[in-house]
Formats: sequence, structure tokens, C-alpha cells
Amino acid sequence: MLRKFSLGLLVGLLISVVPAARADDEPQVALAADLGASGGGGTTPGGMRLGGRYLYRMADQDWFDGGVAFTFGAPATGCGRIPPDGMTCDHGIADGFAGDLTLGLRRELRGQGAFTPFVRGGVFGRVLRFAADDVSGAAAGVDIGAGVAARVGKDLALVGSGGAFAGRAWLGGGVGGTGQLGMIVTIGAELRMR
Repeated sequence: MLRKFSLGLLVGLLISVVPAARADDEPQVALAADLGASGGGGTTPGGMRLGGRYLYRMADQDWFDGGVAFTFGAPATGCGRIPPDGMTCDHGIADGFAGDLTLGLRRELRGQGAFTPFVRGGVFGRVLRFAADDVSGAAAGVDIGAGVAARVGKDLALVGSGGAFAGRAWLGGGVGGTGQLGMIVTIGAELRMR
């Protein structure tokens, strides 16, 4: 069900983007780096988050938004055995490790002066690990977010954003299938290029 919803969301977003005429001097590509925090818990890793993004202009206000991010949390234990051979995990909000690949779309909204707000949505794939419990796995799901870019130079902007994600994980070590639910807050810089 979640896989069909994720695919439908991505296809719907791609179909809704209608290329529009734009000036040749407008930046068509952007590279971004961000630093922030991801809140997890249970079987969702959380902690300090480092990431990078590649943006490609598809229309005047619409950008393809792809990224890679890593979440580094505490190596605390949080899993316990359930008879006969199962395991359950209840980690804290900032435990574990995750490596994410995200694919989505960003839409810029009407701004004021140097400030341009935006919304984004997409899908993610993730590998995750709770080293102290020797539990690893993979996850997939959807994410949404919003933010604002504050232009500080001709092609340079400072960006603040927040978002949430939900998905499904498949973990080894007897844990099995479980949910992924969390939030992300980041700040960063974005360089637009022609």
C-alpha cells in the first residue's frame, strides 16, 4: 500500500510539472549542503544529520530535488528479545545510524525580496543500523517538507527547512518489518549555477 502511494505521489508530482519558458540567464542547477538534526525513536534512527542536494530546474518554480544524507546518533542499546525467537526495539530519539537517498520535487512559492519559501515532497530509500544491538536493515517511504531560502549573493542562498517522513523498514536480528516515522530540521547553503 505504501509503495503504491509513494509511486503515485512521485508520478503525480512529475506529471504536474509543465515546463515553462525561462530566461537563459536563470540558474538551471543548484548544489546544496546542509546540517541539522533528525528525530527518530523506536526503530527509526535519529541524531545529527549531514547532507547534500542536487537540484535541477524543470520549470520556472519547479525543481527536481535529489539528495544524500547521513544521520549519526548515539550507539545505545534499545532492543530486547521476545520469546520464542523475536526481538523488539525501543531506541531513543537520537540513537542509531542511517544513510538516505531521496528523490523528489521542490516548488518555490511567492517570496518577498531576498526570501523565497518552498515546499517539497518525495520518496526515500534508507539503510539503517543500531550497532550496539547488531540490528541492520533497509527502509523506504515518503517525505514532505517546507523551508525558506534567503539570498545572500547573486547565486548563493542560506536555506532553513523542516520536514517529516514516514515509511516501512525491514530489519534483521529477529525484528522484522516495522515503521519509520520522524522529523528533520536543517540549515545550509545553496549555490545555483547556470
